[in-house]
Amino acid sequence: MTGLRWFAALAVFFHHSAAHESLPDPVRRIMGAGSNGVTFFFLLSGFVIALNYFDGATRPTPRSTWNYLIGRLARVYPLYLLVLVVVWLAVDHHSNVSRFLIQALALQSWHPSLVVTYGINAPGWSIGVEFFLYACFPLLVLALRPIANNARALLAVAAATIVAAFVLAALFQHFRNGLPATNPFSAHRWLYRTPATRLGDFTLGMVTALLLRQAKLSWPASASWNRVLSPSLTWLPVVATLLLMAWPDRTRYYASYDALWMLPGALLFFGLGQYPRSALSRLLSTRFIVFLGEVSFAFYLVHRPLMQLVGEAAWMNDDLLTYVAKLTLLVAAIIAAAAACHFLWERPAQRLVNRYLKIRTPAAPTATPASASEVGDRPQDLRVEVAVDAAEEGKVLTRVAEERT
Repeated sequence: MTGLRWFAALAVFFHHSAAHESLPDPVRRIMGAGSNGVTFFFLLSGFVIALNYFDGATRPTPRSTWNYLIGRLARVYPLYLLVLVVVWLAVDHHSNVSRFLIQALALQSWHPSLVVTYGINAPGWSIGVEFFLYACFPLLVLALRPIANNARALLAVAAATIVAAFVLAALFQHFRNGLPATNPFSAHRWLYRTPATRLGDFTLGMVTALLLRQAKLSWPASASWNRVLSPSLTWLPVVATLLLMAWPDRTRYYASYDALWMLPGALLFFGLGQYPRSALSRLLSTRFIVFLGEVSFAFYLVHRPLMQLVGEAAWMNDDLLTYVAKLTLLVAAIIAAAAACHFLWERPAQRLVNRYLKIRTPAAPTATPASASEVGDRPQDLRVEVAVDAAEEGKVLTRVAEERT
């Protein structure tokens, strides 16, 4: 899943790139459809967070809820704030302070103005959506808890979520057709960049994770059966996504903002989770791809300012070979900048925030040596020690899960 993040971030990069007129039309259309990378991000957030936190969130306590929220904040906000401040001071310092504060509080995705939403550092709008989804997770857990072990009910919720997204897109197609993205009533605002309508992506990701848990317990173990299902649930969603991206009539339908990509994304995550030894899973698990996935969040945040800094839009006037060479060098440069941000700031800041803001389990009191008879007289001491050991082990597992997330 970490490696998969890289390809979603790269899709967004190509979406923001000016497609050279000499490129084949399907390639140009695939580049233009790269905005679907954010749908995969929101789906993947729900999927991974449910795998790591769902069981703990079914019995929430103030401490566990606080630690979850701090963990999510530590994962996203330090790097987001750093890039925002640097871009604001270096490039967009003419923006007023109130607009900067909206961005710093990650509230821009709720604003009706596209100028505000995409202000300072445009990709940052999705962070506001992520924060909203993180906050909704405990409530979604309470809603899904009664059916968490019911595969049929989970499939029904997944189907209803996808159908609702298509119905909403059809309504905007009928009643708000043709409105530009700058219009506050446009489909672009309400289907693409408004946090509330992205709950469907996040919920579908969570449901996919719960279905994966059920499949791990009941999926058929037949080798011949799995030889068919493994490529069908891994490569087939990728091929379907690329075909939809290359579809000439895709831009005519508002479902391409979000709904069109939900089912392929959910199937892909399920397939990769169910078949970790499949060819695609092994490819995404190679060391270099995992490294790219680890720096993908930094890549996503810094790519747009660096593209504007080098004047990438003017490269369309070059010949095709020069255009491809420049674009390749730009990707390499952004990866280098992202790696520096990730290792020098993102990971240290994440550890720092987790260390000082999370509520820790109280340490066990130091016990004096006792004879076997003394311990036998006080069985509660053994229970305390076992509970503390379990709590410490849980902290380690949670910390590992957060690092992987």
